[in-house]
Amino acid sequence: MKLEQQYQALYQAYAEQRPAQPGLAELCALWNCSERNARLQLAKMRERGWLAWEPGRGRGRKSRLSLLCAPEQLEWQRQQQLLRDGKLEQAFARLSTQRRAQLLAALPQYLGSAAQGRCLRIPIPHPPLSLDPLHVSGRLESHLVRQIFDRLCRFDRGLQSLQGGLAHHWESDAAARRWRFWLRPGLQFHDGSPLQSDAAAASLLRLREAGNPYQVQYRHLRAVDIHDPLSFSCQLDDGDFLWPQRLATANSSIAPLRRGADFERLPVGSGPFRVSRHSEQRLGLSAFAHHYRERALLDEIELWFIPNCDGGQDFHLRLDYANDGSDGTLQSACTYLLLNPDWAGSERAPLMRWLAEPALVQPNDPLQTPALGLLPGWRHPLPQAQRRPRLERTRLRLFHYDLPSFPPLAAAIRQRLAGLSIDLEIHALSRRAFFHDQDWWPQADLMLCSEVLHDDRDYSCHEWLGTRQPLQRGLDAATQARLNAQLRDIQRQPDTSLRMAGYAAIGDWLCAEGWVLPLSHERQGHQASPRLAGLQMSENGWTDFASLWLRPEQSG
Repeated sequence: MKLEQQYQALYQAYAEQRPAQPGLAELCALWNCSERNARLQLAKMRERGWLAWEPGRGRGRKSRLSLLCAPEQLEWQRQQQLLRDGKLEQAFARLSTQRRAQLLAALPQYLGSAAQGRCLRIPIPHPPLSLDPLHVSGRLESHLVRQIFDRLCRFDRGLQSLQGGLAHHWESDAAARRWRFWLRPGLQFHDGSPLQSDAAAASLLRLREAGNPYQVQYRHLRAVDIHDPLSFSCQLDDGDFLWPQRLATANSSIAPLRRGADFERLPVGSGPFRVSRHSEQRLGLSAFAHHYRERALLDEIELWFIPNCDGGQDFHLRLDYANDGSDGTLQSACTYLLLNPDWAGSERAPLMRWLAEPALVQPNDPLQTPALGLLPGWRHPLPQAQRRPRLERTRLRLFHYDLPSFPPLAAAIRQRLAGLSIDLEIHALSRRAFFHDQDWWPQADLMLCSEVLHDDRDYSCHEWLGTRQPLQRGLDAATQARLNAQLRDIQRQPDTSLRMAGYAAIGDWLCAEGWVLPLSHERQGHQASPRLAGLQMSENGWTDFASLWLRPEQSG
């Protein structure tokens, strides 16, 4: 019988007795043990502060027992010790819903308590929806996929240019319709299997599958021809000077030919980190010693799933929207408003103009700034509307997901619509529910969305405008066709500056016609321990895990 179980039996037998005066013989019978063992167990319990024990001395003098801890307190102490040891799964096992919530609230204070100096712990507000590159679309999931997988090409933020990844060289014909790639020799996945042309070809062809949220970006891939284990060619139905940049995104990561049934949770990639653990409480990443570039500086990175983790706790790194105490960089795209495309143009443009001026965000807000365009520095025209909106509806429904910037904006929109005698219902959904929008989109009149670009702004704009689900939902069929035709013209353009001008021109007419209303640029922030080094924030508000390392703790 374990010590905790023996104490629980003792508590059940004597907690109601005041004073408790069991003899040693009674305890031996209770625990089914010898007197010597009973004395040893009592001594251990006394050392832990669970009880006070005064053995009777002499004839007629009884022993006195004082029970100082309820069994629930002992269980709580045991769970806290498991958290200190980083054993989250054991701590949460077999707990009731109420106790799970209590333990979850205690998690942040153990974030910085890694026993080894080469393990980094990061709190994130929710678990990833998927780690399969084919299915990722959110910022969190895309960043994690970039740590677990590699891609044929990579965008270097410092050089602002495309560099070799798994492929060390590529070239195209003059029309950019046939691209040939050469892989590095000796590449391997985390399970030791070789990474060669067959795996690369299968991963690229997989991008055309219906489950890919970015399927439309790869629909012009006609075929992949394998020349040898280290070389293959992509045949396209249309000219595309952006093709290598498409293959630098998280979605186009190279996966093994054989994938397990739980690939979404426990994927096998070739990136600097491999998935070592994925439970309800955390995602564990371990350094991959055979990465083609170099080994990560840390041995382990643990992402703990902690809703509403405040900034006052002990942690190594927290990546989030900025607050008054964090370093903030301006969001690379914007938070914006969409209307249901069923709105008539005669209603849409006046309403968007009404909501646009004055700005819903205060100019001196430290956490966000009013957006004049889709990207910081862009300025798009507002809808031309000469009259106050006159709507037949007196109640509208707005939907958004769980970003901290959304509730204040939704409240500001509600207040502005009250000036038109319109009541606004606000529906805050989970991320998973929001992106399964077939369940709620038919009921929506307005939708709050937010976009963050990755380091390659050129292709990020093409991907956002041409693929992102919320934006596409807010456009009618004719407008989508017009947008897609212009994006096809842009991909045929070899000059980056002309492509960027094309995206800005698309933003002009989307805003002028009332399809999109940019609202704000949020400040992305991070809070880091003084011990953390190698932190280099990217455009999407995350940092490459492979370059991070921890300085030793300062003594004294």
